[in-house]
Amino acid sequence: MDPRIVFWTGALANMALIVILALRGVRQIRRGEIAAHRRSMLTACVLVALFLGSYLLKRSVLGGEDLSVWSRPALVNLWVHESFVALMLVAGGTALVLGRRLARTRRVTGQAHDPPADPARIRRHRRAGWTAIVASFFGLATACGILAGMLTRS
Repeated sequence: MDPRIVFWTGALANMALIVILALRGVRQIRRGEIAAHRRSMLTACVLVALFLGSYLLKRSVLGGEDLSVWSRPALVNLWVHESFVALMLVAGGTALVLGRRLARTRRVTGQAHDPPADPARIRRHRRAGWTAIVASFFGLATACGILAGMLTRS
């Protein structure tokens, strides 16, 4: 089997796990399980970072895909996918920075001597997180189409 397809199959499974962890994190925060929420989201961040590192390694070892054999709809799907992934990275990074700032507040620590959490920062964190989750879901959906096209062409 083509090593690129093996790589992208693993990347698809990784993205599915990221989406699952993010949805689990939402459920955890709704239950008030702040520490569990943080662990789920940080694990998802680590998986994103591992993918980015593996992608750079893949590019250096296997090279890029031959887009000249891709149909126009497949290319559009790729561009849409890349847009969702870029949005996921920006929104997820924003949520991470805001979450790290919230981690030093009494909402997270439970300590009365820590400062209270700024409600506006909580809203921004929530919006950025939801944006990242929605983008990752659509990134996963479009990745399925990309991988199906790669399998068809191989």
